[in-house]
Amino acid sequence: MVGLVAPPRSRKQKFDSSGIDAVVFDAYGTVINFTEPDFIITMAEICAAQGLEADAAEVWRRFLRASYLMRSEHHADPVYKRYDQAWADQFEYVFKRMRLSGQAWAAARQFKVGLAGASAFPDAKPVIEALRPHYRLALLSNADDDFLTECLSRNGLSFDTVVTSERAEAIKPNPAIFQYLARELDIAITSILYVGDNPVPDVLGPVRAGMKCAWVNRNGMRKPRNIPQPDVRVRSLEELVGLLVSDR
Repeated sequence: MVGLVAPPRSRKQKFDSSGIDAVVFDAYGTVINFTEPDFIITMAEICAAQGLEADAAEVWRRFLRASYLMRSEHHADPVYKRYDQAWADQFEYVFKRMRLSGQAWAAARQFKVGLAGASAFPDAKPVIEALRPHYRLALLSNADDDFLTECLSRNGLSFDTVVTSERAEAIKPNPAIFQYLARELDIAITSILYVGDNPVPDVLGPVRAGMKCAWVNRNGMRKPRNIPQPDVRVRSLEELVGLLVSDR
């Protein structure tokens, strides 16, 4: 397969893909290369744009704390909001706690611009194209339609179905968003493999909904104790090809 060389795996895995009809990817951190260092850089850019003197890593830490307190995607039982509203609320919380005179809505808009302009991981497009002849492909993301659509277009990524939290009016790990996806694909939820990087929304969520899941653990982090075991663990998207295509 031109341009796609699977790296060696630390341990041999077996996965029966015979019952899988669709492979569904998370976006940010899985297909799109926007991870914690990028979020911290974005926080620094937001502070600079607004003339705020603050440690960007601390702003990001408090932003995550606000996300949990407001039951966004880092909470096991999240409450749906559009992300522009949720982020504005989180920035409001952060600025108040850090005694910063920041503009929450302006910060949320800049945050969205950063996500819209993010680049895909180098292995994303080759893997998607390698799987396309064998499976229906979808993307499911905690995101608003506007910035995710722009990001996918910039990176030339296409899927049979794209479902956002805005469209489903539900946020991972809520099983409702996975059930919505299954209805959109019109296939049994048990015949879907979900691929994601974040243990709470991307492992706990699909397992609760009845899907198979593959955890993309690029940095070798330890699985939190309260998260169920994924069906597959990989260190890159490339590893999925050997697991999912060899018997097709």
